[in-house]
Amino acid sequence: MKFGHVFKQTLKNEGFPPDWVESAISYSQLKKCINRLTSELSEVGLNPQTLARLIKQVEERNAKEAQENTKHADSPLEYLLNHEDGPEKGGVQKPFQPKLLFHVNEKTGELDSAMLDEETKKKLHMLALESGLTDLRVLEEPDDSKSIESGASSHTVIGHECRRRPGYKTVEVQLTSDSEFFTKLSSELSGLETLQDREEKRMHDKIEELGKQVAKLTDPDRRSNKKLIAVWRQIFQIYVENDIFFGTRETDHGGHDAGMAAQRFQKFANTIAQQGLVDKFKKPECLQALTSFMNINREILQGLKFGEINRTAMTKILKKFDKQTNLNVARSTFPLTITYPSFSSHLAKAVCSELNTSILSHVPQIDDYSCPMCMEIKWRPVKLSCGHVFCIRCLIVMQTNKQHLCPLCRQRSVVDANSDNLDLELADFLKKWFPDEVKAKQKHNELMAGVDQYGEVYKDQCVVM
Repeated sequence: MKFGHVFKQTLKNEGFPPDWVESAISYSQLKKCINRLTSELSEVGLNPQTLARLIKQVEERNAKEAQENTKHADSPLEYLLNHEDGPEKGGVQKPFQPKLLFHVNEKTGELDSAMLDEETKKKLHMLALESGLTDLRVLEEPDDSKSIESGASSHTVIGHECRRRPGYKTVEVQLTSDSEFFTKLSSELSGLETLQDREEKRMHDKIEELGKQVAKLTDPDRRSNKKLIAVWRQIFQIYVENDIFFGTRETDHGGHDAGMAAQRFQKFANTIAQQGLVDKFKKPECLQALTSFMNINREILQGLKFGEINRTAMTKILKKFDKQTNLNVARSTFPLTITYPSFSSHLAKAVCSELNTSILSHVPQIDDYSCPMCMEIKWRPVKLSCGHVFCIRCLIVMQTNKQHLCPLCRQRSVVDANSDNLDLELADFLKKWFPDEVKAKQKHNELMAGVDQYGEVYKDQCVVM
């Protein structure tokens, strides 16, 4: 199936908002511009086959000069993708002004490297006449056995100005469809950038509102929230572990494409459903907040799909431009003249950052408060003079084993720690947010203290008691 049809069906069937579809790259219209351009080129004898021969000649000459380590001469053919830099004027995208130029010797009228058919010679001759070269002659390239006085460094030279060549007259092939093509494409990319900024602001407001709602539903000072905090924590923990939009592991680092992100999001949704976490929300407010959270993620997925399909459309249409015209500049040069708005990755990155700061941060995760020694919650946390924090039992074990240096920074801070180092503020925080985990750790520490005093047999006695 041709990409144009796939692109059209994707925009129609993926449920994108109407304003997104209107902002999408007009692939079919750009194809028409290319068709008109090929017709314009053919009218002056520069059909794709003729241009292909010119390009092949130049490339063969380049290869020979590279092999002989000789200096590359100027190309007889230039295609300049001129574009005025700077902001738009009056809300109108500044047009591209591409130019297809031939350089002709002013004295002899020779067009180097030009093995052209008679019809093309005649049409270029007429162009030269219109440019003021009344004695133009279009000559064949000399045989390889003869000395080459002029050559070409490449079949296209891209820049913002045409370099003046002493002794040569520049003949411009008048084209209009290429200007229309590049101006239209750059205007649509600019529209995508505007859409991206608008969507980022809309999502920011949406996430900010949901953040306030989640903060209210997970406030530990509200008795009705006590049992729900653990549920929200589990949901957010599973969400973070799935690395839906961005990988954080060594083997999976960086942004995910829409397909990968969709799979990971579905896995997250299935997991919280299978663990019955959704069913634990009896309050309508909690279900509403969770639904909003899921919808925000679905909108990020939509943004990824929309950005990717438009980027593919841009790549495909530039490839088609090169293939049908044989000018071979679009794919290599156009992306350098204008920045493609990273609609997908930029929006996903911005929104995910908002999710972390405005929503996920309202529910502390136990991993952020685990002791680096036992990897469990820091019950009765002790803050050493070096600033590192351990649970009290791990500190006692280190002191008993005469481990005087902090295991993280190697400062001599363990031996000097005492009851004054207890972080009572952190202890209150942990008891408030992790009541079940704190109780379990306290019970475990009491058991291990008995084992330290009476030996392993204490475990059995404790169970009997």
